[in-house]
Amino acid sequence: MTALDTTILDAVGRHLFLGFNGTTPDGDLRARLRFFRPGGLVLFRRNIESEAQLRDLVAAVSAWALEELKRPLLWAIDEEGGTVQRLRAIHGSMPSALELASRGPSEVERVADETAGRLRRLGISINFAPVLDVVEDPDRHFLGTRALGSDPEEVGELGARWIRAQQALGVLAVAKHFPGLGPAGLDPHDHLPVLKGVSRKEMTRQLLPFRRAVEAGVAGVMTSHAVYECWDEQWPGTLSSVINRGILREQLGFQGVLFSDDLDMEAIRGRYEPETLVRQTLLATVDALLVCQHEEGAEPLLRALHDAVRRHADLRDAHRKSLERQDSALALCFDIAP
Repeated sequence: MTALDTTILDAVGRHLFLGFNGTTPDGDLRARLRFFRPGGLVLFRRNIESEAQLRDLVAAVSAWALEELKRPLLWAIDEEGGTVQRLRAIHGSMPSALELASRGPSEVERVADETAGRLRRLGISINFAPVLDVVEDPDRHFLGTRALGSDPEEVGELGARWIRAQQALGVLAVAKHFPGLGPAGLDPHDHLPVLKGVSRKEMTRQLLPFRRAVEAGVAGVMTSHAVYECWDEQWPGTLSSVINRGILREQLGFQGVLFSDDLDMEAIRGRYEPETLVRQTLLATVDALLVCQHEEGAEPLLRALHDAVRRHADLRDAHRKSLERQDSALALCFDIAP
């Protein structure tokens, strides 16, 4: 096994955004952070007991990271409202995206602003929202009420308002799931969706909300784990240079931080060797790799990142450009104080 260079580890660890267990900044969590040196942590309900507890956790770990890692640690969460609301125990129920859309643009802006304010006060830097998938029938689609609607123009307009309101308070918005899960019949949490027979024309329609998000200055985008055969028959969106570098970066002009969806989802988990995941995501300009549910999956990725950057000039260059994009994002979200 290749000896690990700690200087390289400190840099490549920034590509990892990790889930974790527990509600306190205990020794196990600090040891995990010291080893992986991640770019950020992702919060789930399992980490949240009360507002005071969460604020103390974020503040203590953030202070430790500045001392130990010599750089800020990003905190991320899925706070969409409706069925995906990690802070329900603290703030109570929030309306779903579909319900907000039915109330009109001003309500979308108001709730996005209110949510961002709450996240700021907790010290959370990133909200994985809004969902910009175009869903025709929420009663039958696995995304249900998480989507803003079935009209791409309306989804794009409401999504842009959400993004601007959230980022005005310094909380990085992440539009998802690029290039759109609306035509997918299977949930990537449980299966690998393969979109057969979905035309480029239809997918161009699905792209419209993401185009509006980029125009609105969205700082983050999250990938989709589905296979879009009209563009790339081999790789799911998360691993596709055609989709992420070619369409998102070059065609739509997105220059921000690109997050993978959780690599622990069944659409991806166990299907690819860590070396393949790392090579494909770096070449596809994915900046942050989410490993949220299975702690054992992070170390093989860290080692693969280390070896990729050490051995391959093209991956080292992709890594360098990725860190530059991450550094630019810090200017948006690190005026936050708990």
